[in-house]
Formats: sequence, structure tokens, C-alpha cells
Amino acid sequence: MTQISKLELKALVERLSLMYFGKNFNHDVFFNGHLRSTGGRMVFPKIGSRILKQKVFMEINPKLSDEDLPGIIKHELAHYDIFLTKGIHRENDRDFQNLLKQIDAPRYSPLHSQAKSFYIYRCTAAHHHEYSRHRKINLRKMRCGIDGATLKLVAEKHLK
Repeated sequence: MTQISKLELKALVERLSLMYFGKNFNHDVFFNGHLRSTGGRMVFPKIGSRILKQKVFMEINPKLSDEDLPGIIKHELAHYDIFLTKGIHRENDRDFQNLLKQIDAPRYSPLHSQAKSFYIYRCTAAHHHEYSRHRKINLRKMRCGIDGATLKLVAEKHLK
């Protein structure tokens, strides 16, 4: 988890922008704790189909380590640079991938989504119907959908 302040983040983004792209990045940069598996994102606000260039901003995931932070910032700045030259683009565009190789920026986020887990419930009636769910359920409220018997948690499995 990175320990830098918002001002230090802004200074780092401006320094990397000048170093790798020769352009000033005169937009806001924020930490966004709601980001999960992505390292960051460039946000291009729209009104209708028109993009508001003066309101563009960058969001960075605060869960990134200090070693991964410059790479993710370079990746997001590559989005910004391609946007200025070409307009809206996609991650798998050839020119975007070539630019990432030139500036040695990662193509994918070093963060991974949380490990998947699921719960297996079994009916307490004679037939022992099984249900697997990604979320825990309230055993006082939920019943077997087939015969109406109570359920019990049998296993909790974690996948990577």
C-alpha cells in the first residue's frame, strides 16, 4: 500500500509526464479506494457525445505498492497521450500496446481481484439437496427450495 500524499502523487505524475511524453499533465490526480483489481484509470467526462477535455482526471488505486506506482502512472499517461493524438481508443489497439513497450509500462495491473470463495449448503431433509452460493445466506430465513427443509453450511471453499 502506497504511503504518499496527494500532492506527492500529483508531483510524481507531472514528473513522469514530462520525462516520458514531454507534456505537462495539468489535470487532477486522486486516490480512489473503490478501485479493486485495476491499478488506475483515466476518466474522460462527457456531456452527450462530447468529451470535456478540461475536466479529465486520473484515479489511482491506493493499494498499489511504491514499486508498482510509477508503472501504473505511465500506463494511465499513455492513455492520455493516445487520447490527445488519436482520440478515444481501446486497450488492445496496436499503437497503445507499442507505446506501452516504448515507455516500459505494464500492460496489466499488478493487483488481482480477491480470491473467489463459495459456500456449500445442504438440505437437512432426507434428500440432502445441495446449493452452492458465492455469498453467505441467512440460515434462519432461507429454506430448501425443493422441500422447504432447513439448510446447514457444509463447506466453505476458496479458489484463486
